[in-house]
Amino acid sequence: MKQDLFRNQDYHAAVREHASILDCGKAIEDCVKTGDLKEALMFVQDINNSLETLKRLAEKKIAEDNIKTLLDQLVAAGVNVMVVKRHAQ
Repeated sequence: MKQDLFRNQDYHAAVREHASILDCGKAIEDCVKTGDLKEALMFVQDINNSLETLKRLAEKKIAEDNIKTLLDQLVAAGVNVMVVKRHAQ
């Protein structure tokens, strides 16, 4: 899994979600082999939940990167970002 998709503080959570997806995939395979399709669908829902979590974590990284880019642009334009920070609070 690409580490740069997630913030450093979220990476371990992302790894856990990725592992869960892999485990559920194996469980689905077993359920299909045994014919327990209802159980397989429950694992599919678990995969969807993990994917939603990964999506949220990736969106946090994108938002943080956008803020950093904006701050860099403000600094390059000569804006005192401490003033911007005080007004944003």
